[in-house]
Amino acid sequence: MTINRTHKLVLLAAILIAVSSTFYLLAVKQAPSANGLHYNCFKTENGWGYDVLYNERVLIHQPMIPGKSGGSGFDSEKAAGADAKTVIEKIKSGEFPLFGQKQQQRSGVLRTQ
Repeated sequence: MTINRTHKLVLLAAILIAVSSTFYLLAVKQAPSANGLHYNCFKTENGWGYDVLYNERVLIHQPMIPGKSGGSGFDSEKAAGADAKTVIEKIKSGEFPLFGQKQQQRSGVLRTQ
């Protein structure tokens, strides 16, 4: 059985469509858009925390101040919200939302010493 040129082109087109559809579904469609990102602050035993959500799906659950030992929460709902806003801005700009003490001082979460 031989495959003629037309069948080869149809097979190649089908493979390209399958690969590009898979790429779109896995890479492009899964990336959060800026419009669906938001946060909710919540009270914990040790202070305040926040969730970063995308269309009501929790992306980040942060019940304590990241990078600070002891597991203490944020001092206020405002401080938790400031941190959450910074995380959302990092996600929107394509950065990985990691924090060191300098970034937290800039967002007003930690006091400078």
